[in-house]
Parts: sequence; structure tokens; C-alpha cells
Amino acid sequence: MSGHKEYRGVLKARISKLYGGDVTIEKARKLKARPGATARDKQLANWFINMQTNRPLKKRKDPVVGTGKKPKGSGRRLYTDENPKDTVPIKFATVADARKTIAKVMKINKPYARKIQILTVLEQRARVMGKMEQARLAKVAKEKLKAQKEKSSPVKATRKVCLPKAKIASMSQAERQKVIRAKRTAAAQGKKVRSSKSFIRDGSTRSKGLRDWVKQDWRQVGNPSKKCGEK
Repeated sequence: MSGHKEYRGVLKARISKLYGGDVTIEKARKLKARPGATARDKQLANWFINMQTNRPLKKRKDPVVGTGKKPKGSGRRLYTDENPKDTVPIKFATVADARKTIAKVMKINKPYARKIQILTVLEQRARVMGKMEQARLAKVAKEKLKAQKEKSSPVKATRKVCLPKAKIASMSQAERQKVIRAKRTAAAQGKKVRSSKSFIRDGSTRSKGLRDWVKQDWRQVGNPSKKCGEK
């Protein structure tokens, strides 16, 4: 019997019978120190004690400065001001203080992520201290920031419209232009899909399934000589 699992199983059975519960270093020491301890008891107990006391400890790296994270045993502290020049004072003792802090955060020349971080700290600290109105104001400000970011960063949509080659061949020039205009209008509005009003519903693009749909020869409506992905 040489495997760790077998050693542990026998030791656990002995400990459970004599003392009950899980195997611990204290119980292993009791086992080998008891008057009726056998050589096997001492061997198993010594194996367990050595395994537990000589186990290498995992060394945790100190987190990146500015993240606010602090592993056990680190000399750094969670609220240490690691970069005073970048600090934005947060005041929220009163609702008026919170409003002033939020107004300042919304105006300062900082990246979006930094502003969200500051408002999150304000919200969390206010919530812990029972200042629910201040926490609510901070949450509303974060939502406003997110909305502004989404509005200023519209979805990049392609202006190309593709259809199966056979479908394009069956379309009139007017139908092709209708589809192209609809796609350009949708792209200008930040939309990925053109208006359903521009769909040509004659059943010619139906497929037997996704695999069949993908296998079709997709071409650019504006220039059928080019495949859908070509520039």
C-alpha cells in the first residue's frame, strides 16, 4: 500500500473509530502518542503530519498598483492612496456633497472607465453607510455615463448588402437599388440590419436549412462579380 489515497483511507478509518470526525494534525498526534499505538498507527500519523506541515505554500504576487486589490500578507492596504496626483476627492456626507462630487466627476478630463470607477466607489461607500439617496444618485450618474458612451460610439455597420447570386440575377435594377439604399440608410443610423420593407419576399432565397443557406454563392448586390467578403 503506497498510494496517498490508500494511506488517507486507512488513517481516516482509524481516526473516525477512535476520535470521530475528520483527520487533523492534533488527532494524528493523539493516535501515535496513545499507549496502545501500533507501528502502523505511528507510520500513518507521521505521514499525515509531515504531509501537512511540509506542504509548500503558494506565493501570491502583489497585485498591480492601482487595482485596489490586496492579497493576504501584502504590505499594501486597500485604501492606500497609491497615486495622489490622480486622486479625485469624494464627499457624500450630505446629498448636496454627493451632487457636487458627481457633477465634478462628470466634467473632469478622465477616461470613461475611471469615471465609472469613482462613481462606483461613491455608490458602494454610501450604501454601506446607509446613505441610500447618495448611492442612488451615483448609480443614476453611472447609467447616464453609459448612455452617453453608447450614443457617442455607434455600432459600426457595413454598407454592403449581399444576397445569393441566383437571387440577384432574378432581381430588377429597381429592386437592387431599393435594397442597396435601405442598407446604406441602416448603416448611417448605426444599424446592422436593413429595414424589413426592403426584403424581397418571393421565396427564391429559401433553403433547406442553415448548412444549405451558408453554401449558397453569396454576392454583393451592388457588384455581383464580387463575393460578399471581398473589398
